[in-house]
Amino acid sequence: MPSYNTGPRLAAVVAEALSQGWPVRVIVDGSTDNSDVPLDALSRTEPRLSVLRLPANAGKGGAVIAGARSALADGFSHGLIMDADGQHPAASIGEFMAAARDQPGAQILGRPRFPANIPIERLYGRQLSIGLVRLLVLGPGIADPLFGFRVYPLAALLATLGPRRGGRRYDFDTESAVRLAWSGVPPVNRWAPVRYFSRAEGGVSHFHYLRDNVRLVWMHTRLITELLLRRWPSLLRHRRAWRQAGWTAALLLLGLIMPDPDRLSAAGSAPSVVTEERIPIAPGAWDDLARLFAGQTDVTADFTEHRYFPFRKIPVVLTGVSRVSATRGLSLQYLTPAERLVILDGEGMVLRDAKGDSTPPADPRGDAANRALRHVLRLDFPALAQDFELLGRREGDRWSLVLVPRADDLRRTLGRISVDGEAAVVRRIELRRSALQSVEILISAPRPSAPFAADELKRYFR
Repeated sequence: MPSYNTGPRLAAVVAEALSQGWPVRVIVDGSTDNSDVPLDALSRTEPRLSVLRLPANAGKGGAVIAGARSALADGFSHGLIMDADGQHPAASIGEFMAAARDQPGAQILGRPRFPANIPIERLYGRQLSIGLVRLLVLGPGIADPLFGFRVYPLAALLATLGPRRGGRRYDFDTESAVRLAWSGVPPVNRWAPVRYFSRAEGGVSHFHYLRDNVRLVWMHTRLITELLLRRWPSLLRHRRAWRQAGWTAALLLLGLIMPDPDRLSAAGSAPSVVTEERIPIAPGAWDDLARLFAGQTDVTADFTEHRYFPFRKIPVVLTGVSRVSATRGLSLQYLTPAERLVILDGEGMVLRDAKGDSTPPADPRGDAANRALRHVLRLDFPALAQDFELLGRREGDRWSLVLVPRADDLRRTLGRISVDGEAAVVRRIELRRSALQSVEILISAPRPSAPFAADELKRYFR
């Protein structure tokens, strides 16, 4: 938490952050208003709080870099950055840190939900920055380059921005996100609320519209020049890999593209299931769990998807929202790295984007994977048993399920599907094609249950 003359709100914001249960490090960036004085007393009674004081103002980026070096030296691998004025949501710290645990090689970037009282010049001014950053990363990926509530892998941040002179003040948020993306650290966007405080409420802003906007213009000029002279070939390869692993692959997740096993000889075959841990499910043995799933109406939950390929050192990371309707099937709304809607129902698959609906080519392997995904999220054992041998294990409310394709061709091309859950909630799905090729889907706790409205059914289903 970098702080420069934050005023009386600082102590309250630090206490709010500490209440989330994480260690908090405040970097006092040459403050002269004594706002950091109450932190000394608090740090004596709160061992999770540490205060690092810089002798002179180094700017937001300089303070973050100093804090990152300090935290890395103390054994921390990741750091969540948040403003000290209370605009950023302390209640979202746990969610963002959990996302970093799930995706340790990614940068977890906040995507702001603005309140009604946001200054209009900020709302429209940031649209220009968003457009320029789309140019700098050759497409979507960084949803909001100016929102500073985010989690960085500290070593990657220091390796990328530490040796540079730029990105030390209000240009830090944008330049760090872009340069990390250039270096291969994928951006993952998550929604977070924003609060704005008036001066009467203790709100403080040190942003100087002329000086700092000139600095931002200069930063974009430098980055665009570097992109054109040096970065675009490697960035094009990176974007091409995203497209190949994402939409042009027509969703590896759903089994639509499974490379010829002979071309992946180095990857080997899917590992066998450990039968001592997961035993065949006898008919009726899990009926109580099936009844819990059958009693659900409509379910909405956020998800994060990791796609592992033999030709990539790091996984492709996608995020989105899943919706399961008791009558309409499954809808997957991908939000990053690009927005697209995938609908799975009894009629097959539909891909929906701004241009309309399209149907991918028929593929028996893809159809089997699609059916499995729909039936897994409803835990429909009779339907799953048509294509798969079912192995499982239960410990209290926690359970795991492994689906082994019955047909040899499906076993060679689709591989193994593993599912983990708690009570009537699916939390993890893995489609493992080989040791080096798989898809892992991590599903958050469901949102409060409510039937889908008519407009939601029209928008997300068919």
